Amino acid sequence: MRTRLHILLLIVLCLALAVSCARRPRSTAEVPRPISSSFKISVAPFTQPTNASQLIVGRIPEDQGRIPGDMLPALDMKLREVLLTDTKRQYNFIVRQNLPPDLTEFHSSEQPQALPLWEAYGKKQGAQLLLIPQVLDWHQREGSKAGVTQSAHVRVEFFLLKVDDGTLMNRSIFEEKQVGLTENLLTVGSFFKRRGTWVTAEDLTVDGMRKAVKDLGL
Repeated sequence: MRTRLHILLLIVLCLALAVSCARRPRSTAEVPRPISSSFKISVAPFTQPTNASQLIVGRIPEDQGRIPGDMLPALDMKLREVLLTDTKRQYNFIVRQNLPPDLTEFHSSEQPQALPLWEAYGKKQGAQLLLIPQVLDWHQREGSKAGVTQSAHVRVEFFLLKVDDGTLMNRSIFEEKQVGLTENLLTVGSFFKRRGTWVTAEDLTVDGMRKAVKDLGL
């Protein structure tokens, strides 16, 4: 019995090491360059595009899960906390009241159309670089920490826009649906980090924020 346990632990360790190695950049070109501290970064409030015309790039997920409206300000606060904790720069956090309604009220279209409006919005706010956080898909946990009937699943994207010329400098994408250890041994690292509990959609989104900090070189 003890030998079996040792073998299982060895397999789990090997899988964890394999995943760690697989996630390393293949070259120095893949390592994001830190954004110069001379740039002033403004942070837009979270929004959720619900049709293709509201997108900057990409597409709307099939069977898109909608985030409750009162959760968006809560994510704004979470992002503020992550940026001020995980980075050493100052930000201009734009209040939600200054978010123009036309950023999320387009006529339906199959093509993304939002980039010029975000560019105009950034100029109006006096931004040099504009960090745009968006929720593309949102499915809340159904259950508790101990067990669920449906696990949390989110897709969040973060765009860094150079406002003066409308250039997208970088983009960070995070998508995860939490699964149990027995369903996928490749998630063993996340499993232990979360202490074997079932997390909320907000918890997954915070992981996405921390990934964005690294991806965007903040």
